[in-house]
Amino acid sequence: MSLPIEPQTWTQDAFIVSTDKTLLSVSAINAVFDRDFMYWTKSYPEDILKQIIDSSFCFGVYEVQSNISDPNDERNKTTTTDPKSPKDTLVQVGFARLITDNVTFAYLTDLYILPEYQGHGLGGWLIDCVDELLRPLPHLRWFMLRTSAEKSKQAYEKRLEMSVLDTSCVSEGGIMMGRKGKANMA
Repeated sequence: MSLPIEPQTWTQDAFIVSTDKTLLSVSAINAVFDRDFMYWTKSYPEDILKQIIDSSFCFGVYEVQSNISDPNDERNKTTTTDPKSPKDTLVQVGFARLITDNVTFAYLTDLYILPEYQGHGLGGWLIDCVDELLRPLPHLRWFMLRTSAEKSKQAYEKRLEMSVLDTSCVSEGGIMMGRKGKANMA
């Protein structure tokens, strides 16, 4: 058993979460990566970000809107037409991705909800959607992430039953190790 090949979709009020990569807006994600609240990353050349997305298991969060008519509306830069309902427009408001082999390991990163959409439970719902796909995997050895925000730490502990990994001595069992890369910003 592994992560699903077919796109998965969840619906809540006027929002959807989908693993369909064809709905993602690379330019919208890149624009968000340059915003201050995304302190751990920066924008990439578009071909590099496309490669990152293509190599990851991704979740997009979208607001479903009917007929955005103003072509000057800023939201139009982050929209796509819902293939299931062409009269509706999907405005990308969040994103998350898993770096994974789809069976034994998953690393959650780049999770965000646009600040103007925060405070409505969308981030928690996105985390729940990720968990819904990972929890049943019988061969999953590790589901990991890195955060430096206390509020996020508490949310991951509560929603994902994660804990801070022990930094014990190697003689007492396994330890986690890592090295910052040249692009590390957090």
